Amino acid sequence: MRKVNRKPILGIRYLKLVLPKTKYPIPSIHYLAPAILLALAYFFVLATPTFAQEAPPISNDQCLLCHSEPDLTMVLPSNEVMVVTIDGNVLHDSVHGIGAEEPLNCVDCHNDKAGYPHGDFPASDYRAWQLQMAQVCGNCHEEQAVDEQDSMHARHLAAGRSEAATCTDCHGAHDVDWANPENGAVDRAAQVDACGACHSDIADEYRQSIHGQALAEGNEDVPTCSSCHPAHHIEDPQSAAFRLASPELCGQCHADEELMSEYDISTDVFDTYVSDFHGTTVQIFENTHSGEATNKAVCSDCHGAHLILPPTDENSSVMQANLTETCQRCHPDANESFTASWMGHYRPDWEKFPLVTTVDWFYKILIPSVLGFFVVYIGLDIGRTWLERSRRRREWRRSRRKQQVEKPKEVNDERE
Repeated sequence: MRKVNRKPILGIRYLKLVLPKTKYPIPSIHYLAPAILLALAYFFVLATPTFAQEAPPISNDQCLLCHSEPDLTMVLPSNEVMVVTIDGNVLHDSVHGIGAEEPLNCVDCHNDKAGYPHGDFPASDYRAWQLQMAQVCGNCHEEQAVDEQDSMHARHLAAGRSEAATCTDCHGAHDVDWANPENGAVDRAAQVDACGACHSDIADEYRQSIHGQALAEGNEDVPTCSSCHPAHHIEDPQSAAFRLASPELCGQCHADEELMSEYDISTDVFDTYVSDFHGTTVQIFENTHSGEATNKAVCSDCHGAHLILPPTDENSSVMQANLTETCQRCHPDANESFTASWMGHYRPDWEKFPLVTTVDWFYKILIPSVLGFFVVYIGLDIGRTWLERSRRRREWRRSRRKQQVEKPKEVNDERE
């Protein structure tokens, strides 16, 4: 039988050199090679973190395996019963659902849940849980979260009033809709309903107002809550600064000639206020002392803040029959003659106010004429003075030259 010579595998000779000699035989190379290969594979593939594959994110379908069960509830530490059943269709149709540019998974917001069951509930009660989850919104909506930190709602929350609104109170949790007015799917009336969940009386007044009625008819131009109170940076409406700035706030629409022309509303409503005593004083205060209060009337003092009605409505505070009572809030001695002298927000014209228009034109002619006369008079006086001084200077120079000519003659006569 022919003897086969086997060449040693690379490294085996070195292995034999470094291994000490013992009475126990070294295993055959045919047994060592697979063990070495397995050890290397474990080291480079399994034991090294850089080669480890990340687990795929948990999909919404996995969460809904349990949370789509009807009447699924849990008892909180406060003994409140919280419904944890989620409608998958509502979740998928939301702004964060499958139609979004970057759809979110449940674990993107509920990122502290792992395994089953999920462990202890991380809040003391349901409201504390809502406030805790609302902070997650800032992970994506950073700009809105920063603005919200200085709002009235955030100030109330910081003061311990947990009922103050937070993200999920206005936008919802799993049924979040579009909030951008440029999106055609946005229901502007839903904003009033959202604010009305807390401010119910104010929302009812708005719905009865001329703005609210027009909104119910589908008018997209009328203001809603966020038009006057920005959605995330809501200021204190009772502050002096907000009150002084309110005419400019109303002027965003009522000073817009293009917008007002569509509804046959004159921008004189705003311009005449700014030019009268009330408006001028308010503007001076706003520009110089915006934090100081003034008793001069602003738009809401006469028209109301939310229950704004047209002047032809019998319940309007600016209707002629109700105007005396409205003016008496600031002018206790006001009577019907006082209110009858007010022209509203109209400019003087020959048709409605002929006497006032006559007086107005009288002063429009008289004042420029008087000023023009004095300008001409002063100009003529300045011209006459200049001519007189010029004549005197010429005479002085003429006499000076004459003296210079006569003086040498006198000197010569004396020498002779």
